[in-house]
Amino acid sequence: MKKSLFYALPAAAGIAAGAVILMVNPEVGSTLGSVIYSQGQEKASYAYAVNRAAPSVVNIYVATLNHDYSGQSTGTITTSASGVIMTATGYIVTNYHVIPSVNAPNTSIFAQSRDGKVYQAFIVGYDRRTDIAVLKIEGQNLPPIPVDADEEVQVGDVVLAIGNPNNLGQTVTHGIVSATARSGSGLLTREQMNIREGLQDLIQTDAPINQGNSGGALIDTTGNMVGINTASFNSMRYGTYGIGFAVPTKLVTYVMNEIIKHGRVIRGYLGISDDGAAKLPDSQEIGVRIGYIDPFGPAASTDLRVGDYIVSVDGQSVDSVRALIDAVSSSAPGTELQITVNRHGQELTVPVVLAEDRPNVD
Repeated sequence: MKKSLFYALPAAAGIAAGAVILMVNPEVGSTLGSVIYSQGQEKASYAYAVNRAAPSVVNIYVATLNHDYSGQSTGTITTSASGVIMTATGYIVTNYHVIPSVNAPNTSIFAQSRDGKVYQAFIVGYDRRTDIAVLKIEGQNLPPIPVDADEEVQVGDVVLAIGNPNNLGQTVTHGIVSATARSGSGLLTREQMNIREGLQDLIQTDAPINQGNSGGALIDTTGNMVGINTASFNSMRYGTYGIGFAVPTKLVTYVMNEIIKHGRVIRGYLGISDDGAAKLPDSQEIGVRIGYIDPFGPAASTDLRVGDYIVSVDGQSVDSVRALIDAVSSSAPGTELQITVNRHGQELTVPVVLAEDRPNVD
C-alpha cells in the first residue's frame, strides 16, 4: 500500500461512520469511575488497575460505506470489536479476525477512544498465525497501555478483560488465569483458530470474553496488559463456559514490531505437520512424529519421511511440539537446520534449508 494512500483520510466517510457509531453507542465519553484504590483500604477494588489501563482500550468498528445519488455518505456497521493503543503515536493492536480484507470495497475501520473521539484506522499489517493485526490512527500523545516486559503470568493470577462486548460500550470482567501455553486446539474450530497452528502460546482465563471483546486487553491487578483477548469457548448445549484465550503480551509486542518494521512477521518454514510428541517405540526418548510433508515445502526435497520422529534440531532436543515450532519459527528463511530423526530405531541427521512461512497468502 502506497504511503500516500495509507494516510489518506476520506472526510465524508469519516463523518458518515462517526454518525453511525454515535447512533449505536450514545454513551460515549463515559468513564468507569474514579480511582478509589489506596493502601490499607478495606474494600477490595480493581478500580486502580482499570483506570490505569482502560483509556488505552478502544472500540473498533468496521463499516460499509455507501453513497447515494445526492452525494451523501451513509454507513452500516458490520463488525464491532475492541483494540488496544500500544504507542503514543497511534499504533493499535487488535485481532486479525476482526478486520476485513485489505481489498474489501467501500469498507473502512474506525477506532473510538474512551472519551468518545472517533478516528479512521488503517491496516498496517496482520499475522494469521497469531490472530494479530496492527492498525494506525492519526493522533499525538495517545495513552499507550502499561506493559511490564518482565512479567511472568502464572496460573491463579487475577486478571481483568476490558473490551466492547456486543457493542455495549467499554466493559470490564474479571477472573483468573486458568492455564498458560495453550494452543486452543481441540476446543476452537478451525475458523476460530484462524489457521494459527499453535504459534499463539495462549493464556487461558475464565474472565468472561464475549463477542466484541476480541482485540481488547487482558490486564493484571496493577493495570499492566498481560495479553490480547482473542477467543472464547462457550457452549450452552454442553454446559461449557468460562474458557477464554488471550495472546500473551510478549508475543503481541514481537508481532507488532515485526509488522511495523516489515509489514509482516518473517519466520522460517519447514513444511511438515506433526502427529504430536510421544515416546519412541521401545525407547524412553521423546520425539515429534512427522504426520505429513508439504509437497511444495523445503522438507519435501530432503530425506525426511512421514513416520520419522524428530528428536533434535541443531543439537537441541525436541521433546514437544512447542519446542519444534519455536526452533523453526524463530529461525530466518534461508537458514540450514540440522534435523535429527529416529527412523525405526536408527538416528540420522537431515539438513533442511528453511523457506519463508507465508500464512497471509491465500
